[in-house]
Amino acid sequence: MKITIKGFISPKEAESFYDCADRYAINQELNKFAISDGVSKSFFPKVWAESLVENWVEKEWESDECYIEYCQRDWLQKVTEIVNKPETKWFTRNAFNRKEAGLATFVGLQFYEKSKKWYWKANALGDSFLFFVPSNLKDFQTDVIKLSSKSEPIEFDNFPDYVSSRSTIKHKGIPKKTESEPLIAGTFFLMTDALAEWFINEQKNAIHKTEVWQSQLDFERFIAEERLSKLGNDDSAILIIKVEDNKKDNITYKLESVSDINDLIDKQRVELEEIANQKKQEEQEIEASSKEVTENETSEEEIKEESSENGEKPDKNLIQKCVETGKKGIETISNMVKGKKEAVSEIDNSKEQLEKADNETAPEVNDVTNTNEESVKDENKEVSVNQLVPSENKKTSQNDENETKPDNSTIENQTKVSEEKVIDNKSTDSKNQTQKKDSKNITDKF
Repeated sequence: MKITIKGFISPKEAESFYDCADRYAINQELNKFAISDGVSKSFFPKVWAESLVENWVEKEWESDECYIEYCQRDWLQKVTEIVNKPETKWFTRNAFNRKEAGLATFVGLQFYEKSKKWYWKANALGDSFLFFVPSNLKDFQTDVIKLSSKSEPIEFDNFPDYVSSRSTIKHKGIPKKTESEPLIAGTFFLMTDALAEWFINEQKNAIHKTEVWQSQLDFERFIAEERLSKLGNDDSAILIIKVEDNKKDNITYKLESVSDINDLIDKQRVELEEIANQKKQEEQEIEASSKEVTENETSEEEIKEESSENGEKPDKNLIQKCVETGKKGIETISNMVKGKKEAVSEIDNSKEQLEKADNETAPEVNDVTNTNEESVKDENKEVSVNQLVPSENKKTSQNDENETKPDNSTIENQTKVSEEKVIDNKSTDSKNQTQKKDSKNITDKF
């Protein structure tokens, strides 16, 4: 016989694998398989379910009583260790002191050889089921073997039969057993109540869907989809044991895909820790960004307050404005100096002309005038060069501009006075020339 095994498990929606109270176990050497569903409202149900399946497949038991008593001692020892931990809640300790019990359903299957032929036997208590579907299935109702302590018609509720973890609390229900069934080609399905109800309702359609499951991920995807319509929201576990007759006397096993609940718990814990760390890192980044924004806003406010105290208006183009203002100030000062020097030169010119008017002829006066004009030009050049502000000092404040800016009316008055003096000088020169001519004429007459 060739045996291929698949095993999958899933917790309730919105719960973790750690919270899941379904368990299964396999022992290939003893050809034993077991599945159990811990009753959620009982005391440490997952510990009880695990004790039932692990101990059942571990060895051959002399009797069911010996097996149950051993499991009860095992459960009590594990629970006592948990309750005595410092972090255990007070209400958990109170429930332990009241001697509350763990409750669970159970299904056990075993293959055995007798007279060179293979047989199977099983027992079940509660709403967990064993189904055997022969390879030559024709009619689901008549050909499929169903094993459970539930009586026909089968109805699922919240009050299943169960095995108790304390001897002081009686078990509920009578186990259903089957003995000496020939092992033929087909598939055994051991499953907890939510899947069992779905399997009975869907029948052949359910069988076809189970054939698609190749991994834990496939099973979880199926659970999520079926819960939207046909599957109850409960812990779900299943063992699929396919038997093929290869015409050999011994049994060979192939674990095609069997999920381990403890591995799933550890994997999920790591994933949750990574998510928590990532979330924490994102929160730190957000906090750092928020702090940086706050600091920038504070700096801007401080700059604004400082500018306000200094009577300045913050302006991104302040430097450029200062440069332009400085240039205008320099240009204004240069024009002012140039205008004053020109006026002074014109006055000096007029004085020289008056002094030389009596001794020189008109041509000579013109020569002196031309010479003086050239001197004035040279002096103007010299003044312009010496009086201009160096280019390195072009940056100046608005206040300096206001202080050095010349009065337009003053410049106009000075210019006007200079022009009047020049005109008077020219008039005086003309009179002197006329007088000299008159004197010459009189001399000629005599």
